[in-house]
Amino acid sequence: MKYRYAISMFSAAFILQTTLFNIAGVFDVTPNLLLCLVVIFSFLYDDNNSGLVLGVVFGLLYDICFSLYAGIAALAFFVISLLVMLVNVVMNREAVLSVIIISTGATVIYTFMYWGIMAMLGSAYSFMYMIKYLPLYILYNTAIMTMLYFLLIKSVIKHHYDRYYR
Repeated sequence: MKYRYAISMFSAAFILQTTLFNIAGVFDVTPNLLLCLVVIFSFLYDDNNSGLVLGVVFGLLYDICFSLYAGIAALAFFVISLLVMLVNVVMNREAVLSVIIISTGATVIYTFMYWGIMAMLGSAYSFMYMIKYLPLYILYNTAIMTMLYFLLIKSVIKHHYDRYYR
Protein backbone atom coordinates (compact mmCIF):
# COMPACT_ATOMS: atom_id res chain seq x y z
CA MET A 1 0.00 0.00 0.00
CA LYS A 2 1.28 3.42 -0.84
CA TYR A 3 2.24 5.75 1.95
CA ARG A 4 -0.28 8.41 0.98
CA TYR A 5 -3.17 5.96 1.53
CA ALA A 6 -1.67 4.82 4.80
CA ILE A 7 -1.17 8.40 5.98
CA SER A 8 -4.75 9.27 5.07
CA MET A 9 -6.05 6.21 6.97
CA PHE A 10 -3.96 7.04 10.05
CA SER A 11 -5.06 10.69 9.90
CA ALA A 12 -8.72 9.71 9.67
CA ALA A 13 -8.28 7.26 12.55
CA PHE A 14 -6.54 9.91 14.65
CA ILE A 15 -9.32 12.42 14.05
CA LEU A 16 -12.09 9.88 14.67
CA GLN A 17 -10.46 8.52 17.80
CA THR A 18 -9.85 11.90 19.37
CA THR A 19 -13.22 13.45 18.53
CA LEU A 20 -16.15 11.19 17.75
CA PHE A 21 -15.20 8.01 19.59
CA ASN A 22 -14.27 9.80 22.81
CA ILE A 23 -17.72 11.36 22.90
CA ALA A 24 -19.62 8.18 21.95
CA GLY A 25 -17.91 5.58 24.12
CA VAL A 26 -19.80 2.46 25.13
CA PHE A 27 -19.41 1.60 28.84
CA ASP A 28 -16.72 4.31 29.01
CA VAL A 29 -14.55 2.34 26.58
CA THR A 30 -13.55 3.31 23.05
CA PRO A 31 -11.53 1.30 20.56
CA ASN A 32 -7.96 2.37 19.89
CA LEU A 33 -8.04 2.93 16.13
CA LEU A 34 -4.37 3.81 15.91
CA LEU A 35 -3.44 0.51 17.56
CA CYS A 36 -5.74 -1.32 15.16
CA LEU A 37 -4.09 0.27 12.13
CA VAL A 38 -0.59 -0.35 13.47
CA VAL A 39 -1.35 -4.05 13.93
CA ILE A 40 -3.11 -4.49 10.58
CA PHE A 41 -0.45 -2.63 8.59
CA SER A 42 2.38 -4.47 10.35
CA PHE A 43 0.67 -7.82 9.82
CA LEU A 44 -0.49 -7.49 6.23
CA TYR A 45 2.17 -5.36 4.54
CA ASP A 46 5.61 -6.80 5.13
CA ASP A 47 7.27 -5.10 2.15
CA ASN A 48 7.17 -1.65 3.75
CA ASN A 49 7.28 -0.47 7.33
CA SER A 50 4.30 1.86 7.18
CA GLY A 51 2.74 0.42 10.34
CA LEU A 52 5.96 0.94 12.28
CA VAL A 53 6.76 4.43 11.04
CA LEU A 54 3.24 5.82 11.09
CA GLY A 55 2.54 4.20 14.45
CA VAL A 56 5.47 6.02 16.01
CA VAL A 57 4.60 9.33 14.33
CA PHE A 58 0.91 9.27 15.23
CA GLY A 59 1.70 7.87 18.69
CA LEU A 60 3.92 10.87 19.34
CA LEU A 61 1.26 13.20 17.97
CA TYR A 62 -1.35 11.59 20.20
CA ASP A 63 0.91 11.86 23.25
CA ILE A 64 1.80 15.47 22.55
CA CYS A 65 -1.84 16.44 22.15
CA PHE A 66 -3.59 14.36 24.82
CA SER A 67 -1.20 12.73 27.28
CA LEU A 68 0.75 13.87 30.30
CA TYR A 69 3.99 12.36 29.01
CA ALA A 70 5.18 12.34 25.42
CA GLY A 71 6.37 9.09 23.90
CA ILE A 72 4.50 6.38 25.78
CA ALA A 73 2.04 5.50 23.02
CA ALA A 74 4.78 5.88 20.39
CA LEU A 75 7.00 3.43 22.26
CA ALA A 76 4.12 1.00 22.73
CA PHE A 77 3.19 1.19 19.02
CA PHE A 78 6.85 0.64 18.08
CA VAL A 79 7.18 -2.45 20.27
CA ILE A 80 3.85 -3.89 19.13
CA SER A 81 4.70 -3.32 15.48
CA LEU A 82 8.02 -5.10 15.90
CA LEU A 83 6.35 -8.01 17.71
CA VAL A 84 3.67 -8.32 15.03
CA MET A 85 6.35 -8.35 12.33
CA LEU A 86 8.16 -11.14 14.20
CA VAL A 87 4.95 -13.16 14.67
CA ASN A 88 4.05 -12.55 11.02
CA VAL A 89 6.65 -15.13 10.01
CA VAL A 90 4.78 -18.00 11.68
CA MET A 91 1.17 -16.83 11.29
CA ASN A 92 -0.93 -17.27 8.18
CA ARG A 93 -2.13 -14.00 6.69
CA GLU A 94 -5.17 -15.57 5.10
CA ALA A 95 -6.61 -16.96 8.34
CA VAL A 96 -8.99 -14.77 10.31
CA LEU A 97 -8.10 -16.62 13.50
CA SER A 98 -4.53 -15.33 13.30
CA VAL A 99 -5.83 -11.74 13.18
CA ILE A 100 -7.99 -12.39 16.24
CA ILE A 101 -5.05 -13.87 18.15
CA ILE A 102 -2.72 -11.04 17.16
CA SER A 103 -5.28 -8.34 17.96
CA THR A 104 -5.96 -9.81 21.39
CA GLY A 105 -2.26 -10.05 22.17
CA ALA A 106 -1.52 -6.58 20.88
CA THR A 107 -4.32 -5.03 22.93
CA VAL A 108 -3.13 -6.76 26.10
CA ILE A 109 0.51 -5.81 25.49
CA TYR A 110 -0.39 -2.19 24.69
CA THR A 111 -2.57 -1.86 27.78
CA PHE A 112 0.02 -3.39 30.12
CA MET A 113 2.86 -1.35 28.61
CA TYR A 114 0.90 1.89 28.84
CA TRP A 115 -0.16 1.16 32.42
CA GLY A 116 3.34 0.07 33.46
CA ILE A 117 5.07 3.13 32.09
CA MET A 118 2.43 5.46 33.51
CA ALA A 119 2.73 3.73 36.92
CA MET A 120 6.51 4.15 36.87
CA LEU A 121 6.05 7.84 36.14
CA GLY A 122 3.67 8.25 39.09
CA SER A 123 0.24 8.27 37.51
CA ALA A 124 -2.88 7.45 39.49
CA TYR A 125 -4.05 5.07 36.73
CA SER A 126 -4.82 1.99 38.85
CA PHE A 127 -4.24 -1.64 37.94
CA MET A 128 -7.79 -2.65 38.85
CA TYR A 129 -9.25 0.00 36.54
CA MET A 130 -7.15 -1.37 33.70
CA ILE A 131 -8.15 -4.98 34.39
CA LYS A 132 -11.80 -4.01 34.75
CA TYR A 133 -12.02 -2.56 31.23
CA LEU A 134 -9.49 -4.81 29.47
CA PRO A 135 -12.07 -7.34 28.16
CA LEU A 136 -14.05 -4.53 26.53
CA TYR A 137 -10.89 -3.09 24.98
CA ILE A 138 -10.04 -6.52 23.60
CA LEU A 139 -13.55 -6.98 22.23
CA TYR A 140 -13.71 -3.57 20.54
CA ASN A 141 -10.19 -3.67 19.12
CA THR A 142 -10.65 -7.22 17.83
CA ALA A 143 -13.89 -6.25 16.09
CA ILE A 144 -12.28 -3.20 14.47
CA MET A 145 -9.17 -5.15 13.41
CA THR A 146 -11.29 -7.91 11.91
CA MET A 147 -13.27 -5.39 9.87
CA LEU A 148 -10.06 -3.70 8.71
CA TYR A 149 -8.62 -7.10 7.86
CA PHE A 150 -11.55 -7.93 5.58
CA LEU A 151 -11.32 -4.53 3.91
CA LEU A 152 -7.56 -4.65 3.28
CA ILE A 153 -6.82 -8.34 2.65
CA LYS A 154 -8.00 -8.15 -0.94
CA SER A 155 -5.24 -5.72 -1.79
CA VAL A 156 -2.57 -7.95 -0.25
CA ILE A 157 -3.41 -11.51 -1.26
CA LYS A 158 -3.72 -12.15 -4.98
CA HIS A 159 -4.99 -15.48 -6.25
CA HIS A 160 -4.41 -16.89 -9.71
CA TYR A 161 -8.09 -16.60 -10.57
CA ASP A 162 -8.23 -12.87 -9.81
CA ARG A 163 -8.96 -10.67 -12.76
CA TYR A 164 -5.82 -8.57 -12.36
CA TYR A 165 -3.44 -11.25 -11.12
CA ARG A 166 0.20 -10.43 -11.97
